[in-house]
Amino acid sequence: MAELPGPGPDHQEMDHVLRRRRRRAIRGLMSLALIVIVVAFIIQNSQLVTVHFWFVTHKAHLIWVIIACLAAGIVFGYILGVPERRKMRRRRKAERANRRQDR
Repeated sequence: MAELPGPGPDHQEMDHVLRRRRRRAIRGLMSLALIVIVVAFIIQNSQLVTVHFWFVTHKAHLIWVIIACLAAGIVFGYILGVPERRKMRRRRKAERANRRQDR
């Protein structure tokens, strides 16, 4: 009886190609879904609103108000997180120095 060939390099390469195609298709579908959600969000939030900020009153589309608040939140979150990241970096550097001394 003849033996059936086992999974060789061709089989592994084919699996890799199929997995890559599947990932690309899933990524494409997820991108399309995200675009549809963003467009729906923009359409739903396109009405004009009055924004009162201290002594200033301004009319703007709600979507721009949301985007401005998101951007401000990202900037403030980053700024507030900087001291913690520095502290973590110093702690890691000290731990590495201690490990080197222990050797």
